[in-house]
Amino acid sequence: MAGDNACGAGASSLWNASENLPVRVKKLRDEYFSFYEREHFRNQAMPFTTGKSWDAVWSAHNWGVAPELMPFYAAVEDCLAACAREVKMPASFWRLPLPVRRAEFFRTVIAKHLPVQILDGELIVGAQFNTALSKTLTREQARKHTRLEGKWIKMVRQLHDWGIGNCGATPGHLICNYPKILNNGFEAVAADIRDAMHQAKKGPRRDQLQAMLTCCEAVPQLTERYANEAARLADNESDPVRRAELSDIAAICRKVPWKKPESFHEALQALWFTHMLVMAAESYPGPGVSYGRIDQYLYPFYKADLDSGALTRDQAKELLMCWWVKHNYAYDYQGFIGTNQGINSGFGQLITISGCGPNGEDLTNDLSWLMLDIIEDMNLLEPKPNVRLHKNTPPELLRRVCDMVAKAQGAPFLLNFDENSMRGLVWQGLPEDKVWDYAPVGCLENTLQGNDRSGTVDVNLNIAKAVELALNSGRDMATGKRIGPDTGDPAAFEDFETFFAAFQKQLQAIADTLLDCNDLADSIRAQYEPTPYVSVLMDGCVQSGKDITAGGAEYNFMTVEGIALATAVDSLTAIKSMVFDEQRLTMDEIQDAIRDNYEGHERTRTMLLNRAPKYGTDNDAADAMAERVNRFWCEHVFKRETPTGKRYRGGYLSWNYWISYAPLTAATPDGRPRGAFLSNGIGPVNGMDKLGPTAAMRSVGKVGLETAPNGASHTLSLSPSLVRDPEHIDKLAAMLRAYGRHGGTALQINMLDPETLIAAQNDPGAYQNLLVRVTGYNAYFVNLGKEIQNELIAREAGSL
Repeated sequence: MAGDNACGAGASSLWNASENLPVRVKKLRDEYFSFYEREHFRNQAMPFTTGKSWDAVWSAHNWGVAPELMPFYAAVEDCLAACAREVKMPASFWRLPLPVRRAEFFRTVIAKHLPVQILDGELIVGAQFNTALSKTLTREQARKHTRLEGKWIKMVRQLHDWGIGNCGATPGHLICNYPKILNNGFEAVAADIRDAMHQAKKGPRRDQLQAMLTCCEAVPQLTERYANEAARLADNESDPVRRAELSDIAAICRKVPWKKPESFHEALQALWFTHMLVMAAESYPGPGVSYGRIDQYLYPFYKADLDSGALTRDQAKELLMCWWVKHNYAYDYQGFIGTNQGINSGFGQLITISGCGPNGEDLTNDLSWLMLDIIEDMNLLEPKPNVRLHKNTPPELLRRVCDMVAKAQGAPFLLNFDENSMRGLVWQGLPEDKVWDYAPVGCLENTLQGNDRSGTVDVNLNIAKAVELALNSGRDMATGKRIGPDTGDPAAFEDFETFFAAFQKQLQAIADTLLDCNDLADSIRAQYEPTPYVSVLMDGCVQSGKDITAGGAEYNFMTVEGIALATAVDSLTAIKSMVFDEQRLTMDEIQDAIRDNYEGHERTRTMLLNRAPKYGTDNDAADAMAERVNRFWCEHVFKRETPTGKRYRGGYLSWNYWISYAPLTAATPDGRPRGAFLSNGIGPVNGMDKLGPTAAMRSVGKVGLETAPNGASHTLSLSPSLVRDPEHIDKLAAMLRAYGRHGGTALQINMLDPETLIAAQNDPGAYQNLLVRVTGYNAYFVNLGKEIQNELIAREAGSL
């Protein structure tokens, strides 16, 4: 890895940024990390209001999937409103339809009010994008919006407090059609919208198209401001080299992305402007606003410039590095809201590298390799990289990936496995001849590119809670409140199938309750919060005349993420084996032990921990249970659609919920006491992968993940000693080949030992660059919440 990077404990052995970064890149990188010392620029949240007393600039349902923020809903809403800058709009503004008002307000803000700054030395410009924009509601609309929002908040807080899960109409989590802008420019897109308007009658469809056209035409109004600022700086610049750079920047900003780019520099600038405005338009800085297969659509610009001699490879690399830094400024938002429990890593602007083509051929190119170099050299949190692997991945690329994994403590990227991922996308109904061009968004969630709004973290379901409810006739064990159907006293059940049927009824009931809550959030967003700029960038919205929030995209889904699958599976397997098959324990004994949180029941707990089969050990009984549970709930939620026609689909991305829902879930029959961590993603319970990574991999491969097309987070922890030399790195490569044949859809590998993590917890200043994989996302370890740090330490202590 770049810098001083040998494996092993100690701050000096960490993966650090390269000591050979270009001077300008090192300066820009250092400047980003100096948030509290910066004198001239912070990309903090900037609210804009119409000035009406009823105006709102923030919605709780956008944050509903972050329970850590629930106590702060009112504070955030009030603070943003108090800090908001008034944007004067004409009286005629209020006579416009809501989508057009939203577009006009967006245009006015970026054309006149959003600060324009160019940082010293940068080659890619566009700085201020963390906004909180007025919802531009009339008084009556605001009243209805507030009432519905209040109803949703009450519902989601109750669901969270019961430990069932959470939900929200989360922004982002999509891949916009960036190639359309790079190949045509907003000018051509606007022309297409005008043509559609000519054919549309007056009404909602025409209003939506007008709003989208306004957003297109707003883009050059912002970029012209950047061009003017670059020209002003050039006029005052004494250094002839920097003066020439600023003059070039001015010319580029006057051209793109309104006109299509013709050089690599122009393409990168067009891409960044387009992307940063998605974050600004959604008023939440870009969770899961991902780029897709960036090495594929940028490659023609890169190759043409290298072939013509307009750029050298090193110059292209420096341009990319300047572009790379920009994404991290999303985290300046948290200078306003603070950080909590790892939410500081939540923006997930994922880029996808390599992968297969329509006939299974490998599509790795020189830009793919260059981007791997940059990932290694930069050691930055964003953009988060994903490498797509498949059966025809070249050995040299796989070896490079393994070498980088071996030298970075926390996985430097997500590894996606094409064949397994594509099976799920076909299962959910996407065209079989299109799924080869999929890409993950945010953390690991698989979608098509530019036409698919899959709402990838909208609903989060605690599967283990259904076990608790089945054991207690539908009542929460902590409060005694009924939150599920009365499925009877399991002590009276004559066989396991009766208990499993009770579990299914409880799981179905809590899933339906969550989806009902999320349906409300989706309806609020669709009715009151159109995002016409984002709709411009999503195929289907022009054709349907609908906003992306209202189901206008060509494909529309919402994802339900399963939490604690392995905890539930091991619990069910323990009941089946210990109570019904082997009759070593009675149901009364298990119920009593769980109600007492295993205090005074050590014999029972020991038997459940040590004698029952465990998922993650390649045990056919446990793995069959996992497949059964997975198929049941995934097929159930797939039957449901939101009021805007988005079909629900399953996945496994636990985010931080396997920690936050641990105290809200009673002790479980796998031997876990209340408060102990639930299982994470699709992986086994911590410490249960006793037979090694191959056994865990085979268990994951037997779950039947095609019914969970969103993707399944599997974070594997390995000791650095296992990749200590080239021979062992080759074995890691062989394991990844095997994972593609027998494993899951997505893998992250941490090469860590607990001693390093404990040292970082005790001396955070010496470990600022320690990147770790938490679940579907990576994070700087020292910036994580203490509970997540402790879970990672516990996870690594039990790793191989």
